[in-house]
Amino acid sequence: MTQKITKQHLALLFSLYTTQFLGLGFFLEALIAILRQNGTSLENLGVIYMLGLFWVFKFLWAPFIDKIEFKKIGHYRGWIIIFQSLMVITIFITSYFDVLKELNILIILMLFFAFFSASQNVALDALVFKTVSQKNRATANALKAAGGLIGMILGGGCGLILYSYVGWEYTMNIVAMLTAISLIQILFYKEPKIKREKPENKVDFKQYLYFWKGSKKKQWLLLIFVYPITISSAYALITPILVDLGWSLAKIGLIVHIIGYGMGVVASFAASWLINKYGRKNILLVAAIGQIIGALSLLILLSGYSNSFAVMFIVGFIFIFYTPSQVVMTTLMMDQSSSKSPAAQFAIQHSFYMFSGIFFSGMSISFSGVFGYSTVIITCSIIGLLAVYMASKVDTILTKNITSSANIQS
Repeated sequence: MTQKITKQHLALLFSLYTTQFLGLGFFLEALIAILRQNGTSLENLGVIYMLGLFWVFKFLWAPFIDKIEFKKIGHYRGWIIIFQSLMVITIFITSYFDVLKELNILIILMLFFAFFSASQNVALDALVFKTVSQKNRATANALKAAGGLIGMILGGGCGLILYSYVGWEYTMNIVAMLTAISLIQILFYKEPKIKREKPENKVDFKQYLYFWKGSKKKQWLLLIFVYPITISSAYALITPILVDLGWSLAKIGLIVHIIGYGMGVVASFAASWLINKYGRKNILLVAAIGQIIGALSLLILLSGYSNSFAVMFIVGFIFIFYTPSQVVMTTLMMDQSSSKSPAAQFAIQHSFYMFSGIFFSGMSISFSGVFGYSTVIITCSIIGLLAVYMASKVDTILTKNITSSANIQS
C-alpha cells in the first residue's frame, strides 16, 4: 500500500472527487434555484433531492464492483473509466432538452446520472482504500471533502451564474466537458497491483448483516445517521430562502455557492491537521455544536437581516464546521472496512450517512412549505443535540480507532 501520496495521485483523486459532484451540484443546487424562480412549489422541489437516493443504495451493487475485476486495465480503475464516461455522455444528452418544458425527461436522465456518479464514488473510495496508507487516509478524505465542495461550487454556483447568461444548452455542454477532464486523467493512470485478502467466490451480501453485529456497531450506526441531519437541512434551505427573499440567481450563485462554499474548502484542507492535533472526538464534538449554531443562524435571514455580508458569514460558518466533521467521519468509516471488500463495507456505512443527509434535505424543503422555515430549522437543531451526545461517546464506540495514533496521522 502506498506510504506517500504523490502529487500526481493527489491531483487525480482531487479531480475525480470534484467531478463526482460537478453535475450533481448543478442538478441539486442550480436547478433548484432555476425551478423555484419559475414558480415550482417547495413541496415539488423536495423531489429533486431524491436523486441522491442512488448514493444511499449504492451498497447494493458495491459487492459486484469488489468482485468483478478488469485485470488488464486495473480493478477499480476500470470501473471508474466506465462510470466517468457514462456521466459525461448523460450530461451531454441533457443539453438537448428544455429545462422548463421537458422536465420529466430531464429527471429520468438525472436519475441515470445519479446512478453513474454514485457508482463512480464506490469504485473511487475503494481505490483510495487500496492505494493510500492508513496514516494518510485523513489527507485523502480531506481531498474528498474539498473536491465535493468545489464540485458544488462549480456546478451549483458557477453553473447557476453561467445559466443566467448563456442558458441551459451551453451550460450543460460546459459541465460535460469539465467532467471529461477526470476521464482523461484516469486513462493515463496505472492502478498498482497490491495483494489483498482473497475475495469471496461469490458476491457476499450477508456481510452487511455481520458488519452491524454488536451494541457498539449499532451505536456507530446511530451516530452515522443523526450526525448529518442538522447541517444537511440548513444546507438545503438556504437557497430557497434567498430566492423567496428576492435574491437574483446570479447573486445566489456568487455569494452562496462560490464565496460561502470557498470557506468550506479552506476548512477541508485544514481538516487533517485539526484531526491530528486535537483528535477525532474533539473535532466531531465541536463540529456538531457548530452545526447547530449554523442552522439556527438561518433564523437571522428570516428576521430580515439578509444582506450579502450576513449571508456569506452564515454559509461560511456552516461549512467551516461541516467539512472537518465529514473528513473525520469518512476516515473512521474507511478504518472500519476490510481489504477483502473495501467497496462494499465502506459503501454500507457511507450509504446510511448519505441517506440521512439526502432524506432530511428533501424533507426540510417539503415540510417548510407546510410548517414554515423557522419551525423546520428549530426542529432539526434540536435533533442536532443527539448528534452532540453521540459524538461525545465516539471514543467508547470505536475505542481501537480513536486511540490508535496510526489511524489519525495525516
